[in-house]
Amino acid sequence: MRAIIGPKSDIITRLAENMAIPYIPLDMRKFPDREVCPRITEELGEYERVFLFNQLDCKDFYPNRYIMEYYFMIQLLKDMGVDHIDIIIPYLPYGRQDKSFRLGEPYSLKYLLELFSMSGVSRLYTLMAHISRMSDILESKSMRIVNLSAMDPITDYIQDLKLDHPHIVGPDSESAKWVDQVAERLGTDFTVFDKERDINTGEIKMLGDVPNISGRDVVILDDIISTGQTVEKAIRIINKKNPRYIYIIAMHGIFSDNSIERLANYNLEIITSNSIVNPFSKISVENVLVRAIKKW
Repeated sequence: MRAIIGPKSDIITRLAENMAIPYIPLDMRKFPDREVCPRITEELGEYERVFLFNQLDCKDFYPNRYIMEYYFMIQLLKDMGVDHIDIIIPYLPYGRQDKSFRLGEPYSLKYLLELFSMSGVSRLYTLMAHISRMSDILESKSMRIVNLSAMDPITDYIQDLKLDHPHIVGPDSESAKWVDQVAERLGTDFTVFDKERDINTGEIKMLGDVPNISGRDVVILDDIISTGQTVEKAIRIINKKNPRYIYIIAMHGIFSDNSIERLANYNLEIITSNSIVNPFSKISVENVLVRAIKKW
């Protein structure tokens, strides 16, 4: 038998319904000193495989606490006799620290995956994580890592907007593969900018140009909006060519600092998936996760 456990939310309810398995609520207590104490609120029963789900919120974005919540629950489930524990992490923290960029820095993503693997996790499901440079690590783990693309629901959403020959823009080389895929399916053209980030200061420089897009809609496609610096640099380049309107579509909406207020100064619409709770989450990823889970 299988079950899914996690804090109450619309997304976990739909996951349980689509997977046709029981949902067991999880109370995520937080103490005044910010320590956490997750608690299963119903009798667990005899389950041979349990899916553990949790979700970050842009208004209360603490990835370190999020990781510890998973870790505590994994250990609790093992103590309760669950043989197979699969974790569903829509947004994988430390995904951008997929190598040591400077001397003396930790290989953060590697250490995080090792923590889950050594904890006894069987499978880790995540969405569009930055793990392209980690093939050697992924192959060596007893834990299966399933990194899923959500380009299908994102492209479906763009099609439903019924834009007239939109121009697709990728703000950096990392987005090139997604931009190419979406533009081909929409039968339109695309541009990918060159981005450089100073590893010491975090300052971004962006180079690139777009064709004549005067009067056309533009879709900026990226995996993560965190501080919003990357998309804001892209917006400034695009606005020089007088687009009709700009849509920013991202997989993960973190919206740190004052990014929402800054982006509100431009003539645009922001759309993200519901991997992270935020005011712009309009694209559902449940079907992507369910299809992958049923496959395995």
